Amino acid sequence: MLVDMLKEINDMEAFSKKALANKLNTSESMIEHLLTQLKRMGYIEEEKMPNNFCNKKCAGCNIKCSVNIANSLYITDKGKKLLTSK
Repeated sequence: MLVDMLKEINDMEAFSKKALANKLNTSESMIEHLLTQLKRMGYIEEEKMPNNFCNKKCAGCNIKCSVNIANSLYITDKGKKLLTSK
């Protein structure tokens, strides 16, 4: 399930635990647990967004955050290597 989740994260335009849980037919709490495992294993990392990241020009923004900027996830080189090997 970890590799499936990594594939889904790779394909998402904007990360959403709820969307990921729906796609994988599981709960958001399970997604949170799996994210912790992927981080611990070095397949994903969390990128902290700076406080001045948002220019509040929401009409042209595809994040749809309603001014609540969240941290983002990215797949590490190790994670990309795993995806290409599967």
